[in-house]
Amino acid sequence: MSASPLVYTRQLPQCRTAHVNGVNMKFTNPDPPIREDEIKQCEFDCGIRLPQSLRSMYLASNGGEPDPYVFENDELDTVVSEFLPLRSESRGTAVQTYKLLVLERAIVSPNFFPFAVDGGGDYFFIDTKTPDGKVFFFRSDAAAPSLVSLGINLNEFWASLKPE
Repeated sequence: MSASPLVYTRQLPQCRTAHVNGVNMKFTNPDPPIREDEIKQCEFDCGIRLPQSLRSMYLASNGGEPDPYVFENDELDTVVSEFLPLRSESRGTAVQTYKLLVLERAIVSPNFFPFAVDGGGDYFFIDTKTPDGKVFFFRSDAAAPSLVSLGINLNEFWASLKPE
């Protein structure tokens, strides 16, 4: 009796392309899609209302690793390692991060919602009080940790990402 040959299979990463407000983004390894009612539940749990641009992005892709992923401006040069999912069975979420960093540790005011993290573990926040979703970056590695305005909204943020 001969043994069956071993067959190795490699699971390819899942990829989702998001077309939102004229911006095309590709996300690798997103979590399963979410619905509008799930976004509303996350907003209720956090006591905030997400800007429409972020709501639309979550409906298009529930997190994932963005491509392109390099962000550069005059003050910051970093990579966006993950767009945080709102709901996930396998990794931390934007809601969990909000509760920890904003509500428990109070590193920023409650109108700032974390939506992405860079390669060094610092977070990108969106100001939920601005209709177009102004984007900020929290520098924890500075002498005095600080929230820095990137001077752009969420759609401009995604559009500004470059390949390495």
